[in-house]
Amino acid sequence: MRNPLVVGPRIYLRPSEKSDGEAVSRFQSLESETFMDRGRVPFSPLAFESLMDDIYKNQPPSDIWLTACLVSDDVPIGTFQLFDIDWINRHAETGAWIHDPAYRSQGYGTEAKHLLLEYAFDHLQMHSLISYVWEPNTRSAAAVQKQGYRPAGRIKWDDIKDGVYRDTLLFDILRDEWLAGRDAWREKLAARG
Repeated sequence: MRNPLVVGPRIYLRPSEKSDGEAVSRFQSLESETFMDRGRVPFSPLAFESLMDDIYKNQPPSDIWLTACLVSDDVPIGTFQLFDIDWINRHAETGAWIHDPAYRSQGYGTEAKHLLLEYAFDHLQMHSLISYVWEPNTRSAAAVQKQGYRPAGRIKWDDIKDGVYRDTLLFDILRDEWLAGRDAWREKLAARG
């Protein structure tokens, strides 16, 4: 494992590096899921490098990008983020993307997101986290609820695709809620690994 911050049975999270841009751009160009956004937007490794530079110019950073890697062979399979971090009120938004479709629907995303929550709540001492999910992305909505988030609201007509306006769903989780379910999550992850 290279520079691990949090480690699970099959996945570990490490700080994203400029070199991760190659995999991110390759998989973004091959993304087959169309429900997530308006379509493929060209994204180059150079853009990722610039993003990494911008994120860490300010200390503490307002965003943290972590790369999910397989424990077995260090292969990066996704990126997980904390956005718009409010260091005073201890609040942030989470994001997640398993790049390679070969690793989807096998629990890797759930494990990595759990590790992100562990990092946010245990290491950074966040008080609350939110996650926005575009309404057509039912897989993400189900995943965040499985991870302990609860529905917290809806933004009507937030974005348009194919001429149809869609809502964005808001989910949240508090540190106390996560702590109450943490041990059960660890047992599930250990049994899966």
